Amino acid sequence: MIGDKNMFIQSIQLKEIASRRHYPFSLPIFEQFQSLSFINPITIFIGENGSGKSTFLEGISAASQLPAAGGVEVKDDPDFLYAKELADSFYIKWKIKTRTGFFLRAEDFISFTKRIKQMRVDAENELTQIEEKYKNKSAYAKSLASLPHERTLNQLNHLYQNGLETRSHGESFLDFFQARIKPNGLYLLDEPEAPLSPMRQLTLISIILEAVQNGSQFIIVTHSPILMGIPNADLYTFDSSPPANIAFEETEHVMVTKQFLEAPQRFIKYL
Repeated sequence: MIGDKNMFIQSIQLKEIASRRHYPFSLPIFEQFQSLSFINPITIFIGENGSGKSTFLEGISAASQLPAAGGVEVKDDPDFLYAKELADSFYIKWKIKTRTGFFLRAEDFISFTKRIKQMRVDAENELTQIEEKYKNKSAYAKSLASLPHERTLNQLNHLYQNGLETRSHGESFLDFFQARIKPNGLYLLDEPEAPLSPMRQLTLISIILEAVQNGSQFIIVTHSPILMGIPNADLYTFDSSPPANIAFEETEHVMVTKQFLEAPQRFIKYL
């Protein structure tokens, strides 16, 4: 059961803007948008593709200045130009301002895994070269030269054991996620279910609930009915203008999934 825990973001309001004719302010969700409140430690944004939920989350990330876990920093990525513009228009009411936490898009994870693998390879290559270069020098000099590269390998081993690249996509994603979660953090997750099987999604829910018990807050964009079912999470649908709170049983994702599972052949016949 999720109880009252530390809440970092309490609400988001849209400042006065000159025009709502250009993107992202031309999105239907902003036609009558004034504010969105966060009551519980887990808030979930749902809606059709193109409804603006991911853009909205990116705007929160840019406004809160959280680091990006697995991708390029929002402030440095030209793909997030609209997110930065949106962030400038947001007024965030904080209960406690924090920089503990991260913003994560599942699509960035593969590039992150490759980067981690390259860091490991580079450190191992440097140590091999040091062995050759310092073979006639003192052990102390060799130790000093090796120290930063050994530290890199030790840190990678501590966080990710044998390497994220040695496991399946879903397993490595969960390893990465669990390694980076810290107590009392703010975590913004964009479609974290993408690499995960249904059972792995349940594991992710377990990790999230444990983090909430340790004082963390989550804002999640998802298409997964499994993640939408996290106990006591607040669901906002971005298919309405402005985004509106919706019950789990009333979401289109849940109703369509349920109807399909009950009678897949009959369901497909009417497509």
